[in-house]
This record gives sequence, structure tokens and C-alpha cells, in this order.
Amino acid sequence: MGGTGRSAANGSKEASKAGKGLRLTAAALGITMLAACVKPAPEPVVVPPPPPPPPPVEVIPYRPLPPGGAAYVMKIPEKNLLGKRTTVHSNLSDDEKVWHFRTGWNAAALNCTAERYKPINEAYNKFLNTHQRALKRVNDRLERQFRRAEGSRRAAILAREKKLTSAYNYFSLPPARRPFCVAMLDLSERALAVPPTDPSAFALANFGVLLSPFNSFFDEYEAYERESAKWDAKYGAKYGASQDGWVAVQKAREEGNPHVPDIYTEPASTLANPATVTGLVADPESGVSAPVIPVEDGVLSQPVVQPIATEDEGGTDSPQ
Repeated sequence: MGGTGRSAANGSKEASKAGKGLRLTAAALGITMLAACVKPAPEPVVVPPPPPPPPPVEVIPYRPLPPGGAAYVMKIPEKNLLGKRTTVHSNLSDDEKVWHFRTGWNAAALNCTAERYKPINEAYNKFLNTHQRALKRVNDRLERQFRRAEGSRRAAILAREKKLTSAYNYFSLPPARRPFCVAMLDLSERALAVPPTDPSAFALANFGVLLSPFNSFFDEYEAYERESAKWDAKYGAKYGASQDGWVAVQKAREEGNPHVPDIYTEPASTLANPATVTGLVADPESGVSAPVIPVEDGVLSQPVVQPIATEDEGGTDSPQ
């Protein structure tokens, strides 16, 4: 009986081990089946890097234009060692300044013809009529001054006419016309509002008003010369032929220079598209002819042309 009990116990242990083994096998099988149902992770997608950006397209700037529609090449007064421009108005006596002031006002009255500039002519005529005797005394002193300097009456007349002709041409300079007319309009309105009692004192006090627009123009023209020279050095060989200014400069550099306009002898030619002298008005005192050069106020007629490359062995390039 005792033996039978041990056999039963052993059988129970064997059965328990067998059941445990079956459970482990089933669990393993279940894990295997579950693993078979899970989809594998996708392979990572490798995105290629973007292509490098195209090289930037160089935008070729236009060649600089001269101020006021001026000629691409012209002679302007140079500066002395003190930084002052040497002009027909340099180193004048007080009487000469008065007469050059009168000359500039006359040039403005003749050439500032837009409707809004009418006060210039009105004020100038009033100035002459009111101070006729005082101005004649200035003129007589000037005649004696030139006579002493030149040695004869004839030589004095010619020297003074030459100087005043240069002064009239200077004040008639078309590229500086608009700022000059604006300055003279302001002066004229002041003279009408408070008429000057001493013409010489008024002229001397306002002489700089006449010269300022021209000095500013000359400074701007020099800046144009510097900037256009930089453009020519960088782009001229390839794009210059399409730019009127570059062509004009090359012609001026050729052997046997073509004529370059001078402000003292031919002011009408100092525009890129030359104007025309439509008349000459004699100064009643000196007899010098003052030029009338109409310029449409505020209108410039310089062509602006897209820089185009000249043809080369690789074909024709053009800026975007």
C-alpha cells in the first residue's frame, strides 16, 4: 500500500511537469505567431540633398548720366589749390561784381521763361529803372578801369566785351538752368517785396546766390565723371558700346579729339542733345550780346539704354 502511494505521487509530479511543458510550448508558439503578425519596420527613406542654387545673375547697371541733361563730355571750370573754382567771376573788383550780378539777372530774365518765373523779369526791370543813375556810375568806373588796364579805349572795349560775353554764356548754361531760375526767382521776389535802396550793396550781398547753382552743377558733374569712369573701367569693354556716354568718351579720347563744348563759348552745346540759340539781345550799356537759349523746364531728353554685351567668341551675353 505504501508503494502504491509513492507511485501515485510520482505520477502526479510527472503529469505536472508535462503540463508545465505544454504551457511553455504554447506560450512560445503564441509569441512566435504574434511576431509573425507584426509587420517589419520600413526601411528609412534617404532624401537626396537639394541641388546647389544657380549662381547669381549679375545685374549690369546703367552707365551714370550727367546732371541736368548735360553733355557726356564737356569742359568745366577747375578748382585752384584752395578748392575754389577759377571762373570768369573770380578775382573781380566790387564794381565788376555789381556788373556781373546785373549780367546774371539779365540772363535769368531772358532765359527763365516759364510762367512761374515772371517775377524775375519784373524785378530786373524795376531794378534797372530805379537805379539807372547809380548803375551808370558803376559802368563809367568800369570803363576807366579797363582803359587803365588795357592802355587804349579800343582795347578796353574789346577786353570788357570778351569778359562779359563769357559771363553771359556762363549764366545761360542750359544744364544748370532750372536751379538757377529757382534761385533767381527767390531773389527777385525778395527784391519786389523789399526793394533795395543801394544797388551795389544788394548786388554784393547776393552775388553768391547767382553762383551757387553753377557751383553745385559743376560738383555734380565731377561726381558723374568719377562714377562713369568707374563704370567704364569695370563694364566698358563688354557693355560700353551700348551706352552713349561711353561712346562719347571714347571719341573724345581718340587722336584728333572731336570738339568738346566749352561753357564760355557755346553754352547751347553743353547738353547731350544740344539746344539752339534762338536770339541775341544786346546789353543796353555794354552792347554785349546776351544769348537766348530756350530749354523746356524740368524736361530731360537723355536716352537710357539697357547695357547690352558686345558679341564675342562665346556668343552674345545680355544682362538680366
